[in-house]
Amino acid sequence: MAISRATRKLLERYDGDPAAVSWRWESTAVDVVLRHGSRSDAEALLPVFLDDPGARGSLVPVFARHGDIGVAERLLDASVEAGRLRDGVPTGVLRAVGYLGYEPAERVLWEHVEGDESRDACLGLLHLSCRGLRSEIAEALELHAGSNWFPEFLPVLASKTGDPSWLGRLVEWGEGGASTDCNGGLILGIAVHGDAGRAAFTRLLWNPHWEAYGGGTGSDYWAYAGARVLGLGMPELYAELVARLDSDTDSDGKRHCVRTFTALLSHWVDRRWTGLRMAPDPDESSDALCALLFEWSSPHEDDSLTGLAGRVLDHDDRLVTRLYHLEATLWNEARHELELRVVASR
Repeated sequence: MAISRATRKLLERYDGDPAAVSWRWESTAVDVVLRHGSRSDAEALLPVFLDDPGARGSLVPVFARHGDIGVAERLLDASVEAGRLRDGVPTGVLRAVGYLGYEPAERVLWEHVEGDESRDACLGLLHLSCRGLRSEIAEALELHAGSNWFPEFLPVLASKTGDPSWLGRLVEWGEGGASTDCNGGLILGIAVHGDAGRAAFTRLLWNPHWEAYGGGTGSDYWAYAGARVLGLGMPELYAELVARLDSDTDSDGKRHCVRTFTALLSHWVDRRWTGLRMAPDPDESSDALCALLFEWSSPHEDDSLTGLAGRVLDHDDRLVTRLYHLEATLWNEARHELELRVVASR
């Protein structure tokens, strides 16, 4: 299979004047490759990355999404020395080799769980069997359980211990000592318990204590990723929101629910790749989301998402303004989707 046009452009700019490749342009091109690329793109970009990994960290997700075991092996061999990442190598390599299912990387990833590379090491391990690490994971969790500060993504590995009691303990941890600056791993860790964790995950979304809307802390993103892991669709989440806005919850509680839903919807609209095999992209089209959230059921009353939010918040509240922006973005995306279908049918 031939490489994509976006990959060709990346290679041309890297070869021409690498210093002139802006971060914004590079990110846009890489996102296109992520969405529409293939193994050929990963193979073509790997030598460029290995030549200067510190300057080409944005390429790592391409190797995860479109690579294979061979790519994982080459990445690990070139990036690790004496069991540790070489200086200048982006930590995302740890996540990528795990995502690709490269089991020989298990011990290397575990050695990075307590350091600055902890998030990517834990998320990489989430994709591996971890059979040889069960007792060590359990011991590490016991050491940190209930703490205010801890390796944030260590809790995602709780399901690897084989001990189902960790689900309840993660919930207690999040509602007890854990700082909301450090609860993204707890949120995702509850979700990766699957059906057993669904009810607890849904409750935490709407519980102000968890601050699942937190953009600064990243909790909103991991709440979105957790929803994808559990297969929670926007219709289900919207029904939950409507029920809570129609309930006797106080105004602060309702504002929290709108804030959390708005954060989740923002990620639905963005559709950023999660880097988690168990969290597929949303399957709702922009057109379907517009119909679900922003259409009026009659011309006499605005019972859309923005109308509901306006009734429980001030109309000039920044959350209502944010929802109007998301609505405009979705309508533009819906038009683009239709244009693509028309072009493809010619």
